[in-house]
Amino acid sequence: MYAAPPTPCKRTYAILRIYPGDLDPTEVTERLGIQPTLCQWQGKLRHPGKPAHIASLNGWFLSSKDAVDSNDSRHHIDWILQQLAPRSEALRELQKMGARTDLFCFWESVDGHSGPVMSPQQMQKIADLELDCGYEVLVRSGR
Repeated sequence: MYAAPPTPCKRTYAILRIYPGDLDPTEVTERLGIQPTLCQWQGKLRHPGKPAHIASLNGWFLSSKDAVDSNDSRHHIDWILQQLAPRSEALRELQKMGARTDLFCFWESVDGHSGPVMSPQQMQKIADLELDCGYEVLVRSGR
């Protein structure tokens, strides 16, 4: 679908993040019909087995990290969008109920230059789903 990645990338992934307010994250799973990569419950440990950190919000997360084998962030974004395509009405209902939703992308440079790219079609789909889109870009100098 895409030519080679437009910029060198060491690793990348995308995460759909849903913060459903008082709604239990298991209810998000039921409404979307998608199994999350991770959930967190307000007032509970975020990652059992890791250093203690209590979640301040309920959260439901779907990550492409282990599902997509590509260093092109567009493939990771496409995977998330494909999961959501048949469930857009359920997502909109959650948003109407007050859930905060966004698409978060991580991108790490190989040589300290450039950054990630999205296609116009992806931008349109993200806008249609009313998702904010944010990036964490890790740039390390090759020196």
